[in-house]
Amino acid sequence: MTPTITIALLLVAAPALLVGAIMWRRALLLALPFLVILNGVPLQLGTSLIRIDQLVACLLAMPLALSVIAGERTLRIDTTARWMIAILAMNVAASLAHSPTRGYSLLQCANLASAWIIYLLLTNMVTDAAQLDRLFARCLWAAVAASVLGIGAFVLASAGMPVGGAEVSVRAAETMIRPFGAAGTMLEPNIFGSFMGAMFVFTGAIAAFSLRGAVERRTRLVRWTCALCGLGLLLSFTRSAWIGAIVAILTAVVLGNRLIGSRASQILKPVGVGVAVIAVLLLLPGTTGDFARYKLVNLVNPGSQTALLRILTSTIALQQTLVHPIVGWGTYTFAPLLAEGSDFARFDGWRALWIGNYVLLALHDTGVTGLALWVGMIWSIIANAIRAVRHGAVHSPMLARRTLALVAGVVTLLISFAATTGFSLGYPWLLIGLLALHVRFLQEPAASE
Repeated sequence: MTPTITIALLLVAAPALLVGAIMWRRALLLALPFLVILNGVPLQLGTSLIRIDQLVACLLAMPLALSVIAGERTLRIDTTARWMIAILAMNVAASLAHSPTRGYSLLQCANLASAWIIYLLLTNMVTDAAQLDRLFARCLWAAVAASVLGIGAFVLASAGMPVGGAEVSVRAAETMIRPFGAAGTMLEPNIFGSFMGAMFVFTGAIAAFSLRGAVERRTRLVRWTCALCGLGLLLSFTRSAWIGAIVAILTAVVLGNRLIGSRASQILKPVGVGVAVIAVLLLLPGTTGDFARYKLVNLVNPGSQTALLRILTSTIALQQTLVHPIVGWGTYTFAPLLAEGSDFARFDGWRALWIGNYVLLALHDTGVTGLALWVGMIWSIIANAIRAVRHGAVHSPMLARRTLALVAGVVTLLISFAATTGFSLGYPWLLIGLLALHVRFLQEPAASE
């Protein structure tokens, strides 16, 4: 079944899907945190793979659009959304201008839009503090579910009962052809690790930033999420996610001290537990222990096998970029360019031909112009959040602390995505959307009451 036929079938079923999206829009919105962790188990329609969270996001966009057209609500387009629209437009323009596989690139633009729309859904459909609190709780439960699935898959595979969701073979550890570590229901260990790292830092910072005499709601759930995600982060064996968590923790220490007066010892308490678990992991015998020791020793080794491969990929990508440095080649054109215009999907392992660094990917696909848009969007996300925390620390101290914790979680993603970008998936936009909602309620105190 070709992508065209798949789209045609979805269009035929659109009326029934629209009715369902209208009737259960609130339930579907609150289900998104659980759906984004299923990016590794998409629906298969013929030869086409459709991620469930992106399908549901597109369905939810229909009643939102109808309510805007009917005048029942005004579509909220904040600064981040404007940057996103500009980036998407840049991807389309570059694809039309230079892509050697224009149809494929435009299809990938649609794929990006179906993931990024999650941000718009959250910022438009969550309208009060009660809904935000329910969404926050769902995100924690989804992180718990993802971590349990990943940890369970790793334990079972290590015990000789592989059920999928983890790779623990000696061959994977020695050759690194397949990523070693836990993935659960997520796409691969790198993606699983980045999500675990973000949620570990986020919940750890919430616990550390809690006010004396003012207990954060769902304290027990926050602590369990932190502990399980920390273990999931370790078992992902993803160096970029480990480094991302370290950088984000240091960021939380600095920002916490400057904005809300927290002490470094507060944020470092959850880290102590992680260090103890790492020590146990390093002492384990067999493949798991050997690989853990290798990863730790080569944490920032530019001469490691994976680092050399990334350097080679980056060099080729930069050479390609020099041909169209201002506008870029178009969305996901690295593999088609390597195949020199032939049908690249016929080559074995073509899915491994990709640019993992989101900065280099933006430069390659959309040129200096697109990269500038990405930098502007990331800067606006972080800067707006910091301003909101500084503004709201007095009248909404607990919300300000949770917002700052979310900033640290997003920083984790920004660092870890330097090795394996996940911005084409739904879960980063779930967390960024959650951050945007916290920022709004800090800036508009009446809305959070």
